[in-house]
Amino acid sequence: MGAVPIAIAHRGDPVAERENTLGAFAAAVRAGADMVEIDLRKSRDGEIVILHDATLSRLWGVERAVVDLTFDELAAVGHGDVRIPTFREVLAAVEVPLMVDFTSRAVLEGAIEAVRGHDAMDRSLFVTGNIEALRVLRALAPEARIGVTWVEPGPPPESILEELGAEYWNPIFSLITPEHVGVVHALGRKVSTWTVDERKDMARVAHAGVDAIVSNRIADLRRFVDAA
Repeated sequence: MGAVPIAIAHRGDPVAERENTLGAFAAAVRAGADMVEIDLRKSRDGEIVILHDATLSRLWGVERAVVDLTFDELAAVGHGDVRIPTFREVLAAVEVPLMVDFTSRAVLEGAIEAVRGHDAMDRSLFVTGNIEALRVLRALAPEARIGVTWVEPGPPPESILEELGAEYWNPIFSLITPEHVGVVHALGRKVSTWTVDERKDMARVAHAGVDAIVSNRIADLRRFVDAA
């Protein structure tokens, strides 16, 4: 193993708190996260909010889609820190860097505006497997930090990493091999991997040379990294 990888908290600390809430992000920081991963969605009235799923069904028990609700309607679902926050709120509340995951190109203008408004471009790493959306992001924000999420078998997409000026290749952890990590490092890029919850898997990807590990179990990952 080379340099010790950084520890990234997947949706905050979903073990201690409800995922993708201010409480989960605060818990992740207390647990020692180097970075917090969040997910972006866009409300009906254009607010960029933090939620992984397209609907509120799994997490909030509401059979409605995010895009069909205003932010006021979304915010009313929970209470206190156990609610759906805006991206702006998270940028203000979370002091560690953010891994900003998104699936839809529709969030980009609002997300870039929020990040620039908080002077947070340096601490925001945008990641997605939507290559066309990443091309739009690069055009709209030449200064943006980019990670290319990857689930396809085979070697890293060298031409795409180069085209996008990507900082990270971000594959699911089952795709990690020392050879693939070596290819990416030879291109001057870094490797992050997700979602790694078991210690044996943390050890495997760390020994393969990854630069960052994303986990639902940030406290366990922090202990692993500190012991490495």
